[in-house]
Amino acid sequence: MKNISISIPGGNGRMGRTLLKLILENKKYNLVSSTCLPGETEEGTDIGLLVGKNKIEKKLNSDPSSLFNNANVIIDFTVPEATMFHAKKAYENNISIVIGTTGLKAKQESELLELSKKIPIVYSANFSIGVTVLSNLVSQATKKLGSEWDIEILEMHHKNKIDAPSGTALMLGNSAAKARGKNLSDVKSVSRDGIVGKRQSDEIGFAVLRGGDVVGEHSVMFVNDGERIELNHKATDRSIFAAGALRASYWAASAKPGLYSLLDVLNAGG
Repeated sequence: MKNISISIPGGNGRMGRTLLKLILENKKYNLVSSTCLPGETEEGTDIGLLVGKNKIEKKLNSDPSSLFNNANVIIDFTVPEATMFHAKKAYENNISIVIGTTGLKAKQESELLELSKKIPIVYSANFSIGVTVLSNLVSQATKKLGSEWDIEILEMHHKNKIDAPSGTALMLGNSAAKARGKNLSDVKSVSRDGIVGKRQSDEIGFAVLRGGDVVGEHSVMFVNDGERIELNHKATDRSIFAAGALRASYWAASAKPGLYSLLDVLNAGG
């Protein structure tokens, strides 16, 4: 079993800390560097102590260039602007990158596609293995049930989440839309309010809930006259996303250039 070397930008964030903890617990992974923004309170903290472990004599730093020194893979769960910076640097340094950042715009996703001509990029709105399987089930169900079934997606997250609908909900909606040969942007209806008129037969509805410390809950409902099918996923521990990202990083370290999803990783035996 080979070891791979990983760097984590945003190591003081919730996902960053979880990733760092799992990396330090698994001999398959070597930590190269982890960064934060200049002046953040955690800057200069020993990374081991940061995640509740013994000192490892590596400190959280604010130098982005440190991420790319001898790393095989960058794992990025930051914000879109930072993610694109790291992706371009990964391209320049010929390093694989795993991206779990949500809220990327279409132009930024197009840029990732261009960068993936040289390096492997695994990009997913959700790195839960269960959600990835759910997305595949949504596609299969949509094709089998037919266009007469209405599709509604409900998602709930913690009160501090800043984007809505969640990237995962949009991923699930996109799976359904593609299965119908549609673009999600043409059939998406978000949080109806007021006199909005009759539901369109081909629309995919989204409802958004926020509160407390909910990690992530998603339900996809297929509704027809007299019956309803619900496909659900509930995440109770943020570590599932980190575990999926690490699984993807191990595969990406030796993958050919391309833009991949977590389902691609699973289908390839990663």
